[in-house]
Amino acid sequence: MTTAPHTYLLPLAVIDERSGKVCIWHIDVGPDIGLPRLSGGWVLERDDTDTIVNLVRGRHVVLCNGTDIITRENITTAGTVDIDATVDAVTAERDTLQARFNSHAATRKTLVSPTWPEITHPKVIAATVPRTETIIEQAGDAFPLARGLNVLAQAWTQIEKQRLARPFLIEPDGPHPRPLPLVLR
Repeated sequence: MTTAPHTYLLPLAVIDERSGKVCIWHIDVGPDIGLPRLSGGWVLERDDTDTIVNLVRGRHVVLCNGTDIITRENITTAGTVDIDATVDAVTAERDTLQARFNSHAATRKTLVSPTWPEITHPKVIAATVPRTETIIEQAGDAFPLARGLNVLAQAWTQIEKQRLARPFLIEPDGPHPRPLPLVLR
């Protein structure tokens, strides 16, 4: 496993295939710029390879239900995201920041403790997304999982806001918001 670098990230692509259709959802996992994180969704025919390649090439990807479209179409990506390890990385960073806060607070009398967001696994969120049989047949699990990744990216934004609001938490990562710490397989 490797962690993606802290640079600009293209929105990641969540991909599923069902009933001859390919569903792709983009989620912005970069630093928060005030725009919606769910940034586009497509349900395409499996033979619309040019569009599929254009929507996926160069991006980090999340593959649903064992789709092999990346291999089958020989699409170059930035890597496959390990969702479990990414959730663990977000949780570990939150905990590290809290420990750094605690250490700094031990030398001060009046510091406001950070209010950290709850970290919910994207698959838990995905399981709560209501879907009809038709939606499941055509779009599979791409949208529900994209919703879960959206919630994780929003939680990360809150962590970054807490980090950047406290000068003693800014270093060693610098004064700019970081993208979601994706962990790749």
